[in-house]
Amino acid sequence: MKILRIFVILTAAFPPLMAVEIGDSYDQVIAEKGAPAAKMQAGEIQILNYPEQRIKLKGNKVVEVNAKLPEAASAPAEPPAARAPGIPPGTWTTDYPAALRQARQQKTKVFLFFTGSDWCGWCKRLDREILSTDQFGDYAGKNLVLVKLDFPRGIPQSASLKAQNEQLAQHHKVGGFPTVIVVDSNGKPMGRLGYQAGGPGGFIAALKKF
Repeated sequence: MKILRIFVILTAAFPPLMAVEIGDSYDQVIAEKGAPAAKMQAGEIQILNYPEQRIKLKGNKVVEVNAKLPEAASAPAEPPAARAPGIPPGTWTTDYPAALRQARQQKTKVFLFFTGSDWCGWCKRLDREILSTDQFGDYAGKNLVLVKLDFPRGIPQSASLKAQNEQLAQHHKVGGFPTVIVVDSNGKPMGRLGYQAGGPGGFIAALKKF
């Protein structure tokens, strides 16, 4: 009986760790792991970054769980200038300078998506029909660094983010939403698109011309 009592006490004091599994909901992930260190979202796709895991959700359900490999203790530290900004391929950032740095390092283009995410109907259609699809995500992961430049009406933003987005909209003479501008790693415009019907195939074909 003593052994059984000790086992019960230890089990109560140290409950088993819950593992995130494919099919878990967003709420289950947060309940099991707490708030992520970083979170990125593009339409139905969410990326939750934890120190030991990267979790991908689609439609509020876990579709991919990747363990992060620890760095070798003997590996020499990289100088700060050589480190990648850390934007996962195919996910969105709001940090334009970081996107340019990563594009220079990876020799890719930068995709600027000017949108009004909480009020612009055509922006929502572009996001839903093209930008949130697996086909576009696969192409973007290999060829683009994605930057979302949002002009919401009901979503709070920091003063610095608002200033960055407004400055870029003025610089590129954005007159309406949605507007997509592809620039090179130095910020030089290469092409411009808006909403177009037909799904991701035609949209990607247009991007390949830039």
